[in-house]
Amino acid sequence: MASEIASKAIQPLVFVLLARLLTPEDFGVMTSALMVIGFSQIFWEAGMNKALIQRQMDIDMAANVAFWVNLAMGCLIVIIIYFVADSIAHTFFHDERVTAVLQVMTLQVFLGSIAAVHTALLQKNMGFKRLFWVRFATVGLPGLASIPLAWNGLGYWALVIGVLLGQVGQVILLWSLSAWRPRMSFNISVAKEMMGFGAWVGASGLLAWFYVWADSLIVGMYLGSHDLGIFRMGNQFVLMLFAVVVGPILPVLYSHFTKMDGDKLKLSKSLNKATRVVTLIALPIAFLVFSLSEPIGSLVFGEKWNGVSLVVGVMALSNGFSWVCSLNNEAYRAQGKPSYETFILAAPIPIYLLVYIWAINIGFDEFVWARFIISLLVGFMAHQYAAQKLFNISAISTLTFVAFIAFLSSVSIVINHLLSDILNGNLQQIFVVSLLSLLIIGSVSLFAQKRMIYELRESMGNE
Repeated sequence: MASEIASKAIQPLVFVLLARLLTPEDFGVMTSALMVIGFSQIFWEAGMNKALIQRQMDIDMAANVAFWVNLAMGCLIVIIIYFVADSIAHTFFHDERVTAVLQVMTLQVFLGSIAAVHTALLQKNMGFKRLFWVRFATVGLPGLASIPLAWNGLGYWALVIGVLLGQVGQVILLWSLSAWRPRMSFNISVAKEMMGFGAWVGASGLLAWFYVWADSLIVGMYLGSHDLGIFRMGNQFVLMLFAVVVGPILPVLYSHFTKMDGDKLKLSKSLNKATRVVTLIALPIAFLVFSLSEPIGSLVFGEKWNGVSLVVGVMALSNGFSWVCSLNNEAYRAQGKPSYETFILAAPIPIYLLVYIWAINIGFDEFVWARFIISLLVGFMAHQYAAQKLFNISAISTLTFVAFIAFLSSVSIVINHLLSDILNGNLQQIFVVSLLSLLIIGSVSLFAQKRMIYELRESMGNE
């Protein structure tokens, strides 16, 4: 948890400063390149790192296989992206500025491919203390570089240079803190086993990319870099918030689940408890951010980011509900069944695409709301159905609990409505409404669920 929070602690300050110094178009150009780089990671990583964490034998040999597969695929991807960057920029984003940015950002692919195994081994061995120092030391590099460059008018290049410097620093520290080194050997049989697992993880990664980036891709294609910057930065603000508060549980839980050695009953109980604890945290935050989206947008982004408040509010609700079922994917992989995640993610995609394209042709605001509604009605419900079928976790029980916490969390909207005319200033409104809401929601929910939280803490005490 300290590792995740430390890696995110500086980000809010950097985020605010860069949002003030740069324009939505700058972030739109950078987002276009990151979209492609994120897509490429699915192929150069090929699920090998998740396969390495899940594997319980021949670890050193498996790590060696994962490293050389990552490196070979990474180099191949770099070459492909470099030569097709111009076609991608004009076909999908209609912005020639994306070409040069994308070509330079291929360095991130290479750097990521030579450090991914070191990160996976530290996670596998519960080496989160070392990961803490890696992230703590490197998280400030992008901001330290980007802010002065943005101040001097470099625009989106300030973001590019910052990201690459952060990646370089991370690679250096991971290699320094990890004792493992690759050897000039490659075991074919181990590679086949890992690729069998990794293929499903990679397929799930492809589908996960759709859920992370497809909405941004459609906004960029239909509305251009300005609206893409608005949409992505509003979304990124919400993701950053949830990553700090809820994100730390994911890497620990995945490692925790893999140690249950196929005990499905034990895994189901732990998953059910963890999901409810995440619900207790995620939904109150989601409703609080939704109720305060206007003052947050004004305080964080400023006047030139018109329209970002809507994105912040609606995406907060969307992320709150998606976190309720986010732990299911860790449980599928921990069981050695990544195919479950693939099928669950794949089934609703045609519906999402139809709704996205229909809504974007109506307008930006309609697209944002449609995205939330379809994710709640289709994606959220699909995960509840899967949890009941695969882990025997009652969907009715989960939905009842979620509905109760959502109803309780809506007190934030009521408090904000009652006090908005009395409070003066965005900061005062955010502080007072947040304090009152969290006191009320926290007191009621923790009193009702204190035994469940205690049991989860006991079950994960060693982690």
